[in-house]
Amino acid sequence: MEYIKIKKIVFIIIFAVTAVYILFIKSELYESSSSIIVKNLDSQPTDFGLSFFMSGTSSSLQDSKIVETYLSSYDELKKLDKLFELKRHYSSEEVDPIDRLYDWSKREDFLKLYNNRLQILFDEASGILNIGFLHTNPQIAKEIVEQLIKDANEQINIYNKNIAEKQLSFIQKQVETNKKELKNSIKELEKFQNSHTLLDPIQDAQTKHSIVATLEASLVEKRAKLNELRNYMNEKSFEIIRLKHEIDEIDKTLKKIRKNMTNPKKGALNTYIFEFERLKNLVEFNKELYKQSLLQLEAIKADLHKNSKTLLVLTKPYMPDGYSYPQKTKTIITLILILGLLYGIVSLIEAIIKEHFD
Repeated sequence: MEYIKIKKIVFIIIFAVTAVYILFIKSELYESSSSIIVKNLDSQPTDFGLSFFMSGTSSSLQDSKIVETYLSSYDELKKLDKLFELKRHYSSEEVDPIDRLYDWSKREDFLKLYNNRLQILFDEASGILNIGFLHTNPQIAKEIVEQLIKDANEQINIYNKNIAEKQLSFIQKQVETNKKELKNSIKELEKFQNSHTLLDPIQDAQTKHSIVATLEASLVEKRAKLNELRNYMNEKSFEIIRLKHEIDEIDKTLKKIRKNMTNPKKGALNTYIFEFERLKNLVEFNKELYKQSLLQLEAIKADLHKNSKTLLVLTKPYMPDGYSYPQKTKTIITLILILGLLYGIVSLIEAIIKEHFD
């Protein structure tokens, strides 16, 4: 019987101590919060109503995670500590003994306490990021949320500018490489033209084809005239001998031109054409590559001088009228239920052990 009294007293003491801590010692924390959305300024949504929330939802997840990671980092904590003296606050009597920082507390403890006060929630369906902060002073809680939004907006553009700078470094090297390739291909084309004394073998070939066509037409005409003269003139007549000589000269000229155009052993014109076309196409290809790399370079330079993304504040931070944590009534009721359950379990175990020994 005495043991049962002691047990009840122990549970009552536990309840009383915990209740006193919750009701009178536990820090009352005020929460200020804001809803924001990461907006890509380069996007051109067609329907403002729905696309305002859904534009870039896939990329918003990444952007929001970047914001969340940065705001939870020690880098951001150091900024806030300078502005709001958080470490001094967390080490003061304004914070209850369990959460308070002490002389032996590590930097990790400071960061952990800060992250416990930081409230970040991302809604993937809408792309909305909710940022909140808990503090014993409602005004400071509001000011910290405002600072968090400001720092997040700066950081996400710094992140994008860092990417643009890396892209700029790469494309600048690419521009120099393409420029060098273009110069080399132009030099090769000039060298080919100078070594073969051909400005444009294609035009030269067209000229020779035109000459061949003219000679062939003249050859046909003279052969026809020769056949006509043979009908009434002797083979040894001056006219026939002259026509035969002209036909032989034209035939030799045609053979010489055709051989020059197709004979690979003597630098055929068709070989020059193929090589000229290859070098010319290489120059055009390198010119296009150089042009595209210049356009990319200018686009990236433009990105460096503008904020491609911004945080749009959907609901502004506010100063709360009452504390949000702890929820004293709910916590006390939960404590009673837990202690009652533990008391029942202990009593049941005792009864089972007693029955076993009996």
